[in-house]
Amino acid sequence: MTPRTSPARILIAEDSRTQTDALRSLLAEAGHDVRVANSGGAALVELRRTPADLVISDVIMPGISGLELCRAIRADDELRDTPFIILTSLADSLDVVRGLEAGADNYVTKPYDPDQLLSRIGRTLASRRQAPSTVRETPLEISFLGTRFSIGSSREQILEVLVSSFEDVAKANKALRAAEEERERLYEQERIARAAAEEARARAEQANKAKSEFLAMMSHDLRTPLNAIGGYSELLAMGVRGAVNDAQLADLERIRRNQRHLLTLVNDVLNFARLDTGEIPLSIKAQPLDPIARPLRAVIETQAATRKITYEYLGCDAGLKVAVDSERLEQILINLLGNAVKFTPEGGRVSMGCRDSDAMIAYIDVSDNGVGIPASKLVEIFDPFVQADNHGARREGVGLGLAISRKLARAMGGDITVESVEGRGSTFTVSVPRAAPGI
Repeated sequence: MTPRTSPARILIAEDSRTQTDALRSLLAEAGHDVRVANSGGAALVELRRTPADLVISDVIMPGISGLELCRAIRADDELRDTPFIILTSLADSLDVVRGLEAGADNYVTKPYDPDQLLSRIGRTLASRRQAPSTVRETPLEISFLGTRFSIGSSREQILEVLVSSFEDVAKANKALRAAEEERERLYEQERIARAAAEEARARAEQANKAKSEFLAMMSHDLRTPLNAIGGYSELLAMGVRGAVNDAQLADLERIRRNQRHLLTLVNDVLNFARLDTGEIPLSIKAQPLDPIARPLRAVIETQAATRKITYEYLGCDAGLKVAVDSERLEQILINLLGNAVKFTPEGGRVSMGCRDSDAMIAYIDVSDNGVGIPASKLVEIFDPFVQADNHGARREGVGLGLAISRKLARAMGGDITVESVEGRGSTFTVSVPRAAPGI
């Protein structure tokens, strides 16, 4: 609660309108009669016209400063005993001693605490009533922060400034302790959060490892019966167990087709699990890019021809060499080309070409003019088990092809990005490191 003092006539010398209004409101609320001057010169004129019980002045003002105003008051026989409080910034501790040297009774630092300001006003008025004289007979010579000062203030004024200084130090120490306690509290919270994050990371790694081991185990266990299904289907189709008619051959072909499809899904899951655990080794060698990309025509043309899709290989510079695992790069490109054919309507076009850059990176672009990918799916299509909702396209697989391809590309020091416009087609770009010059 704001302490109240006996009403007094107070003159404020302050050039800031905002500061003046705040201070006048505070003092008026405390019951004081307040007048305002917006400069030191105006304050001196106002004071000579109508004396005040107390002057509160900012240090820095246009024309006559607050300290010069204080000296002028102390040099005036009629005004010399007027109590004077300076408003100073915490940034300049010399203002306090300069104020004493000028004859100020007390000081308040800005931004000020209202209770503290009213308390110092009350003490200053009470002290002046008890000891009206403001001048020492023999000035006190002191040195502060390398500057010499001649203090002519009374003992009461010096004591009041010392008390105020001790208050400020105590307040600063309290704030410092509070800040230190807050820092320690935040540090403890951070330590607990780090420990929780580390524990969560360890649990996530353990769960991910368990998931990968489970997927690998299940995939391995599923491949054995699937291979058996495929093998026995082929034996039956060959007539090893006896002659089969055309209808039975067609059924056996359906069995083999679905067995191969299911085996592909199982292999995708197994490869993804191995990539997650780092179990797929890479054999990275410097080699020309064209001999890796060109032969894929034989793999993709048959699949494209059944859907009346034109495949065009745009070629690679014969001198463009890359540092890759050729088998894994082939796996990536076959997956991207297969997706392009799958999501391109009959009569469409799929192409693949290479380009290089000055940044020791080579690019392979796989483009189509198919259904494209919705903008909302462009970010997540590389996530495992996610498939874009392409209008009318067949949904095959479990959504691991792109996830596996990107993991393989990044394991070789490259990446896969995509640009797509829904209804107009997509371009998937595989970036891989170029081989060092001379290799």
